[in-house]
Amino acid sequence: MMLFIAPDIVDMTKAVKDYDSRPGRKGLTRNPQGSGTLSPTGIWGDPTLATREKGQIIVEATVQAIVAQVRDLIALKRD
Repeated sequence: MMLFIAPDIVDMTKAVKDYDSRPGRKGLTRNPQGSGTLSPTGIWGDPTLATREKGQIIVEATVQAIVAQVRDLIALKRD
């Protein structure tokens, strides 16, 4: 998403794959003893696969969903 929103602040040379191989972990944590998924980098997955185009698709879909929800809320207020 940031490659689309603010590509000038993204340094893809720092992108690293970050998966917690411990089974059954949910949520992110930076604590190796934590109950969540260990993520020393704060990333879960493989950001090396990120592209501006993928970010654009996600951002536009998210904005459309938010706008639809706001419209639904406005319509409820009128009823």
